[in-house]
Amino acid sequence: MLELEASGFRGVVGPFGYVETFIEDPPRHQPATRQAHLRGAGFPETLFSGGAHSLPSLDGGWLKVDGTVADMELVVTGVRKGARWLQIDHRGRRYRYVSGGDWRDARLSRDGVGVSIRNGRDIPGVGWGRIGRAEGDVDATDLAIAIVLEMVDRSALSTLNALLGLPGHLLFGRTRDGGAV
Repeated sequence: MLELEASGFRGVVGPFGYVETFIEDPPRHQPATRQAHLRGAGFPETLFSGGAHSLPSLDGGWLKVDGTVADMELVVTGVRKGARWLQIDHRGRRYRYVSGGDWRDARLSRDGVGVSIRNGRDIPGVGWGRIGRAEGDVDATDLAIAIVLEMVDRSALSTLNALLGLPGHLLFGRTRDGGAV
């Protein structure tokens, strides 16, 4: 289980060992960095940067795993549940990431492999933990991507937030920050 900290999560993930995720706090009176980092000796260095909000966001952000930027596409085929997902292509692997929002399970999958993460229990004085489940021949890259996405605003994948954001997108367009490389 991963433990919540003020700026991220940390914990031991089975045989892969210790991992931590964090969002750098900007200097006082500076804009947010919009960068979520993942580090751990058994994991590739992973960074998610940019987006449309004060936190890193799937809506316009980018993902770098072990020095390689992944191709990402937010796929929208309709409004109903299951009609929105993030497609990630990284070093010949094609992932599909789905999430119903902050209080729902998130799932990263590719051929024969799946990683699901959900909210765990509330730890007094610490916050909400996370519980994950791996299926198939999961490796450190699969886990790194799934875990760093826990630090990212995933509201672009939820039906409710998609509907609520529609008037603003129609009136003002989509404001995106590609983040610093």
